[in-house]
Amino acid sequence: MIRKCPYAAESSPQDDPCADYLRLSEGPAVLREDVLDVWVVTGFNEVTALLRNPAMSSAWPAHANTTLHDGSISLEGPTRTDDTVRRWFMFNDGDQHMKLRRLVAPLFSAQQLAAFQPHIEDLVTRLLDGKHDRLDIVKDVSVPLSSGVICRLLGMPGEVARSLAEWGQDIAALLYADYLPEVVERGHRALRGLEGVVREALARPELPDDSGLGLLRRARLAGEIDERDILSVASLLVYAGFETTSVFIGKAVRSALHADLWSQLGGPGNASMVEELLRFDTSVRQVARVAMSDVVIGGHRIAEGELVLLMLGAANRDGEVFDEPDHLLEERRIRRHLAFGQGPHYCLGAGLARLEVQIVLRQLVAKWDAVELVTAPVVKRHFGVPVLESLEIRPVRTRASTSR
Repeated sequence: MIRKCPYAAESSPQDDPCADYLRLSEGPAVLREDVLDVWVVTGFNEVTALLRNPAMSSAWPAHANTTLHDGSISLEGPTRTDDTVRRWFMFNDGDQHMKLRRLVAPLFSAQQLAAFQPHIEDLVTRLLDGKHDRLDIVKDVSVPLSSGVICRLLGMPGEVARSLAEWGQDIAALLYADYLPEVVERGHRALRGLEGVVREALARPELPDDSGLGLLRRARLAGEIDERDILSVASLLVYAGFETTSVFIGKAVRSALHADLWSQLGGPGNASMVEELLRFDTSVRQVARVAMSDVVIGGHRIAEGELVLLMLGAANRDGEVFDEPDHLLEERRIRRHLAFGQGPHYCLGAGLARLEVQIVLRQLVAKWDAVELVTAPVVKRHFGVPVLESLEIRPVRTRASTSR
């Protein structure tokens, strides 16, 4: 039986949060995609197993291509992503991955997050202040919040935040569509711009020692890493800490409005609701791996050197694991999902992302106990990557709110 989106009657196709997942979920859990010459895996248990399998390398930018890359790149240099991106610890395995990951892990400890929470709460309060009749979740909240947080975390000047949105989108496109010369050119330009502000921040005498760049600068002076490592780690934290979190805040609000669960976002179950929102429509829909040796999964043999796309979003809609997977359920208590991956590459900043989203949702509901869309959400495609460009909401004047 073909599954249907439970919110289809309330939404148009372009802003339907179920559209892509329903299409993928109708196919087998493991599928060979012959046009692109890749494997596509959508089953929750299969994706989890491959994320944990040491034979599946995350270093796909250095080792894997698709048929789209055959002779399509006219620019000089490597055909996959960028040298800085290939050095990201999320695209490396073993000792190199663990060395760089451990270096910045203290930034995301429970103690550091607790110390950072008042800053996030104050920033959200300032962003919402003065917005009485309407606000755009993307432009007024998620982008300035996530960019401000990551600048503070790294120790970069606050004015840099204004450039992160454009840079983040161009870097994201580079990870998906680096077979297009324009994407490669724009992605390289964004990375060089980001590297420039990182170098300037490193040279500032007032750079906080406990900031991300402060940690990296000390490690370089101690001979543990070199400048290329600093640039790669900093650009990764900007992409993963800003781009993915800002995207998810917009998706969370959109999904809650689809399911008429606005009031549930700010109550005592706020943390559980965030987990369900992460499952329902996560910001990172897929990750790639390349097989370093033959791997058998779901009755299929993935040969050494083959590229595998692990569809995290579709796996989070697996009906074998989740009851009513296409419904956003406030009473669902999730023990596990794949929004932050699994295994050794589990998202280092998951705790910070959760904290930002929980604070935003609580303050939004405290401000307006009922809201509605001003217009339909605006979604554009940035070189094939869907981007929520605008999500404008306004308060619904209920009897309770007008009597205050």
